[in-house]
Amino acid sequence: MSDQGNQSQLSDLADPNPRLASARHMGDYQMWLQFSDGRAGIVDFSDDLWGTDLEPLRDQATFSELVLDEALATLSWERGGIDISPAYLYSKLESVQ
Repeated sequence: MSDQGNQSQLSDLADPNPRLASARHMGDYQMWLQFSDGRAGIVDFSDDLWGTDLEPLRDQATFSELVLDEALATLSWERGGIDISPAYLYSKLESVQ
C-alpha cells in the first residue's frame, strides 16, 4: 500500500482520547463543551453534584466559575480545587447526542 493510502487510513481513525478544546457556562448547571474530535453540545450537571468533594459546585455562582485547564484538557474550579475527568465529560456529552 502506498504512503498516501496509509495516511488516509490513519486519518479515518477516531481519536481514542479526544481533548476538551472549549467550554463555557450556559446558566444553572449547564455547560457547552467541544472536544478535539469535533463533538460538541450542552450537558447538564444538576444531577451529578453529589458527595462532599463536589459540594462547592452546588453553589451556582461557584459552578459558573469553570475554567478550561489546558494542561489537563479538562474543566477545573479554583474554589474547592476541583477538576472533572475529561473521559467523564466526554461520556456526558455522548449521552446527550
